[in-house]
Amino acid sequence: MTCQMKWVNKLLVLSLVMFILSACENSADGEEVGEKTPYEDVNTLEGVHLELDKDVYDAEGDTFTLTVTNHSNQEISYGVSFTVEKRVDDEWHTVEPEEDMMFIMIAHILEPDQEQEEQINMEYYEPLSEGTYRVVRQIEGEIVTAEFEVN
Repeated sequence: MTCQMKWVNKLLVLSLVMFILSACENSADGEEVGEKTPYEDVNTLEGVHLELDKDVYDAEGDTFTLTVTNHSNQEISYGVSFTVEKRVDDEWHTVEPEEDMMFIMIAHILEPDQEQEEQINMEYYEPLSEGTYRVVRQIEGEIVTAEFEVN
C-alpha cells in the first residue's frame, strides 16, 4: 500500500468517526440526546390539546397520565404511539428510549367536546435527567405536544 493510500484510508476512517459522533449531542448535564426535532410547528390543530396530570415528575417511577381533549367541532382519531423530546439550549431534541418501543395499531376516536385519559409507559426513557421535556403525539396528521419538567 502506498503512502498516499494509507493517508486516504486514515482520512476516511477519521471522517466516519466524525460523522458518527455528530449524530449525537450532549446536553449541558452530559445526557446524550438525539437529533433536533423535525417538527417546527406544533399544537396547531385547533381545539385539540394534550395535557399531563402534573407539571413536574420524578426522574423515574412516576405514572404519566395523558389527556387528549377535543374542543373542535369535528371527530378526531389518533393512535397510542408517542415520542419524547428534551429542550436543550432552547431547541427540542429527540430522546431515544433504552429499547425499541412497540405500539399496538389501534385508533382512538374522540367526538367533539370529549376527552380521553390514558396512562403512558415511560419506563424505557427512565431515568430522565433534570430538564424540560415534552410528549409528542400525532393527531389527525398534526403534531400535538404536552410539556413537563423533571427535577
